[in-house]
Amino acid sequence: MNRHVQFVKNLNRFRLVTFDITDTLLRFRKPPGVQYANTAASMGVKNLDPNKIQNLFREEFKNMTKRYPIYGRNSNEITWQNWWMLLVDNIFKRVDDKLSQTQIRSISERLFEQYRSNECYVHIEGNVELLKMIRDVTKYVGVISNSDPGLERVLSSMNIRHKFDFVYTSYDLGVEKPHCGAFLKPLEKYNVHASEALHIGNLYEKDYIGARNAGWSSLLITKSVDETQKAKPTHVYSSLREMHNALQTIDIEW
Repeated sequence: MNRHVQFVKNLNRFRLVTFDITDTLLRFRKPPGVQYANTAASMGVKNLDPNKIQNLFREEFKNMTKRYPIYGRNSNEITWQNWWMLLVDNIFKRVDDKLSQTQIRSISERLFEQYRSNECYVHIEGNVELLKMIRDVTKYVGVISNSDPGLERVLSSMNIRHKFDFVYTSYDLGVEKPHCGAFLKPLEKYNVHASEALHIGNLYEKDYIGARNAGWSSLLITKSVDETQKAKPTHVYSSLREMHNALQTIDIEW
C-alpha cells in the first residue's frame, strides 16, 4: 500500500490529534544542570558543578511542586513566573552559599528568559514533517502539556506555534495529566468525541494511560524498556521518526 494511503488509513478516524511537547516534539539543547552552570559562568559565577545543579534541580522541582502545585496556579502567594524564579534561587543558594541575593536573582532572570526562547530547545527530528502530514489528515491539532503559560513563547520562538489550533497547559486547565480533565477541555471546545481523539506523548502514565483512561487513543514515544513492554506493541516507538514510519507502513489497531 502507498505510504500516504496507509498514513491516512491509520489516522482518518481522528478529528483531533494532540501532542505533548518536551521529549515529544522538542527537547532541551542541554540538560538543565549544564545550562544553569553555563549561564552562571557567563555572568561571572564560574566553576559550578553541573551534576550537582542537576541533582538539586530535581530535588527543588519536587519541593516546589509539592508546595505550590501546578506552578502556583491556585496560590495567592506566587505567580508562575515567581515560581520559576524561586526554584532557581533555591538551587543556587544550595550550590554556593557565598553568592549574593543580587547575583542569584540576576542569574534567575537570565535563565527565565532563556527558557522562554529558542536558546534552550531543539526540534526532534521529523517533527515539522509529521505535523504537516497530520494537519492534512485531521481537523484539529493541538498541545496538552504539563507546563506553564510560557510554553506559548517557546513554541513561537521555535516557529511551530502556528501549526496548532490550541495550546493547553496544566496551568490553563487547572489539572495535570494524567487527570482526565486535562483531556476533556479540547473535546468540549471542538465538539469532538473521545473516540475521535488521539494523543501522542513520551510518558507512559501521564500521556499514554492518561489519554486512554479518558477514552482517547494514544501513542507512546519512549526508549524505556519497562514502559515499552507495558504498552501495546503497535502503540509504542523509540523515536518520533520510528512512529511516523509505522503510521505509513503498518495497520495500527487502536
